[in-house]
Amino acid sequence: MSEVTDNPVDARALHLQLAVSRAHSAARAGDLDLAARLLDELGELDGPGEPGEPGGAGRATVVAALNLRAKVHAQRGELPEADACWSRVEALAPDDQDAAAGRRTLAKIAAGRRHARPVVHTGRVAVIAGALAATVVGVALIGGAVKLIDGGEGGGSGSVAEAEADNGSERLSEESRRADELKARLAAIEEDRAADAEQRDSALDEVAKRLAMPGVEIRRHAGDVQLVFRTGVFPYDSVIGPEGAEALTEIGRRLADLSAGTPVETTVVGHSVAVPGGAPSGGSVVALNRARVAAQYLAQDSDLRLTDFRLVSADQRRGPFPATAANAPRNRTVTLLITPKGPPPTP
Repeated sequence: MSEVTDNPVDARALHLQLAVSRAHSAARAGDLDLAARLLDELGELDGPGEPGEPGGAGRATVVAALNLRAKVHAQRGELPEADACWSRVEALAPDDQDAAAGRRTLAKIAAGRRHARPVVHTGRVAVIAGALAATVVGVALIGGAVKLIDGGEGGGSGSVAEAEADNGSERLSEESRRADELKARLAAIEEDRAADAEQRDSALDEVAKRLAMPGVEIRRHAGDVQLVFRTGVFPYDSVIGPEGAEALTEIGRRLADLSAGTPVETTVVGHSVAVPGGAPSGGSVVALNRARVAAQYLAQDSDLRLTDFRLVSADQRRGPFPATAANAPRNRTVTLLITPKGPPPTP
């Protein structure tokens, strides 16, 4: 099986590589507006992290994008912008030869020590109006390097341009192949994500169906199913009422049966009501004790163990029902969060 990542950082890196590849193809075809638009859609590319870091898209890919952006700026006659892009490349990759060569040539043009002329390529003419000097500079986007063609005496640039055009055709084919590979990998990632989402939705539907019972409200969320008891389970402190004990025991048996086909994780959330003189928030020992008592009833008549449950205390302000005096008895309770476990790793 081919390696496909579902890491969102890896997916962003693939999207960036695909966009850069498309921009390369557009530039080689002479569509500088499309190339510029594709690169502009990437946004700011300063300070990339390494792959796997938050926000990281891969330093090499970011450098390639900035280099291409500089070349497109240069070919459009936007020499200051091209110089700014190459400056950012040098900050990320001080040894980058493209950036160094490009900035040296732009400096010569700005100082009036270099003249340039249009460069004729097969199927198009690239003409750049000099923004820093009263000259015209031709930029050949051939291979990975930028060529600012000197327009001085001597000639000979025509044969160079033809050879570079042939080389560019080969590289364009390679870019197209790489773009197809990237699109296939992205499609595989999206397909896996869709399959995982469908499987999770099916598991949540099964949980909601199997645990539905009188006196219990099922609240279906995107990632879990919440079980809320319509009446308070604990009349006072952590002393459980008979109806609550019976309901929890039945839910425990159903959870055990459910786990045999649909593995789930169960979180028991204890709730309490803020009382005068007590802490108004932050959870309470009473709420945690209620979660512990509820777990004992969930496990007592099933194959489940106490260690199968995660016990937590909810904030006093976050009961299952609005914090009013009338709802206080209903909020002396527990709620259950049932979360399907992910599928086992593919061997």
